[in-house]
Amino acid sequence: MRYSVLPIVFGLAIGVSACTQTQIQPMSKDTFKVATHAAPACGPSGARNVAFKSAAIEVIRKGGDKFVILGDQTDSGVSGDIFTGFHQNYSQGMVVRMIAEGSAEAKSALSARETLGADWKNAVAKGAPTTCS
Repeated sequence: MRYSVLPIVFGLAIGVSACTQTQIQPMSKDTFKVATHAAPACGPSGARNVAFKSAAIEVIRKGGDKFVILGDQTDSGVSGDIFTGFHQNYSQGMVVRMIAEGSAEAKSALSARETLGADWKNAVAKGAPTTCS
């Protein structure tokens, strides 16, 4: 019996191309939560990096640049079954507070634009990353 490799390759391409999902939850006018869930290929550091970039993007979208991380939570879990196999997934949660320019806290706060790099405008236009690469 001959099997086509194309469906397997296509399935892997889809799985790698969208290996993260991020949700933003407002908590107050200057504070929000970032919740990122990542596929096994990303690992915990990939989930953390996506959440951090997503936080920077959201700060800029809300009209700011400076921010601090108030809380950080990492988690992992296993999904699947005996037929499809088991996979470890990773989650990263961050509570982010925007800091006003010129405030005393701004000196030690992170810059969203610096976090995203020279191409920050393009990153903001694309939105939260969907891959961990």
